[in-house]
Amino acid sequence: MAPPLRKTWLVLISSVFAQAAISGLQLGLPALGPAIHVEAGFDTATIGLLFGLAGVAAAIAVIAWGRIADRTSDRFVSVVGLLLTAGALVLAGVAAIENQFIWMGALLVISGISAAAPSIGIIKNMSGSFTGHPRLGLAFGTRQAAVPIGAGIAGLVLPIIALQAGIAAALTALAVALIVAGIAMAVALRHPGRQSPPAPITGTGTTQGEQPAIPWPLLAPILIAAILLTASQVGITALLSLYLFTARGWSYGGAAAAFTFVMLTAGAARVLMGMAADRWPRARVLLICLIGLLTAVLLIIVAVTGEYQISAVLLIIAAISGMGWASLPVTVIVAAVPTARIGQVQGIYNAMCWFGAGFAPIIIGLVVQEYGWPLGWILLAISSIAGVIVASTRVRSVLVAPEAAMEQTSGQ
Repeated sequence: MAPPLRKTWLVLISSVFAQAAISGLQLGLPALGPAIHVEAGFDTATIGLLFGLAGVAAAIAVIAWGRIADRTSDRFVSVVGLLLTAGALVLAGVAAIENQFIWMGALLVISGISAAAPSIGIIKNMSGSFTGHPRLGLAFGTRQAAVPIGAGIAGLVLPIIALQAGIAAALTALAVALIVAGIAMAVALRHPGRQSPPAPITGTGTTQGEQPAIPWPLLAPILIAAILLTASQVGITALLSLYLFTARGWSYGGAAAAFTFVMLTAGAARVLMGMAADRWPRARVLLICLIGLLTAVLLIIVAVTGEYQISAVLLIIAAISGMGWASLPVTVIVAAVPTARIGQVQGIYNAMCWFGAGFAPIIIGLVVQEYGWPLGWILLAISSIAGVIVASTRVRSVLVAPEAAMEQTSGQ
């Protein structure tokens, strides 16, 4: 007897919880920037390098994890990745207790490698459950909302734990959340997901038994734009708490509260963007461009008003705007790519995002250390504008019906 089909919304709930937990590490950890600055004595450039290397490590590993997911299962990749990440964080906490902060940093970078796996597994299992679903955009908008929500919760809780009990306790708490998420994914994904048979793509010559084609010309601008837009997004969020704490004179708690507000609000924005993707499927890339332009404008204003407290408020708004686009490209990819190939494509997409996420804090941290915050915000604005320019080359193609876009792409 064939195993029962997964209940799509049970998959969504477990996936959202797991994504929130992993995002507590990937995006929530920078909220510990002030604690690391005080306890470990790292300067802005070193903190940026630490967070950046974790992102670069994830970018290198994520393509391999995508191929593993296509060859094994989303369950295997998700559970193993979550548990390995938890183990690395526990060891990082031990290193912090022993005041071995270089080892702590190395283990945090290692955690970035294993943390790349669950995101791939989550996307793949949701693709099998929601491809062709009328609420595809909402489902992936909700999943993407888990990224800033998990980061926001971590951004609120981890600094409090670190303030009361040290960095090691904060890392251990995050490890516990990842273990719980691993157990939840192991239970929820016990049976194979519902897989839609790949439809033949006109003009590709794909026959039964061959791997379904991937519409690379349609996806390439989205993948390239992801590097630039993610660099802008993560460049802001990775250094937001540190900027408020060191440059604007906010308290430790105030900076953490601002970080949490950004993440929770961005989560709501991603759900709204997912709903918009369902309502106006032909305008998904156009929405990405509009959000990118808004972020760039806000960053430029922040750079100009850097001597005034209003810059802090505008930077918070820019951080929310900069995170709002992320559910849209994922929806575009899942709608265009056959489920059997989604692990490979999502691995490449995540690698693009993590390269942007990894290098942005490193570069901006060094720039800020040498030349001050305004130049850092200007560079992030330029990155956002460049991402909009690249993505805009596909606005017209994605404005046509999905089937026509696929045929147009396969014929190029």
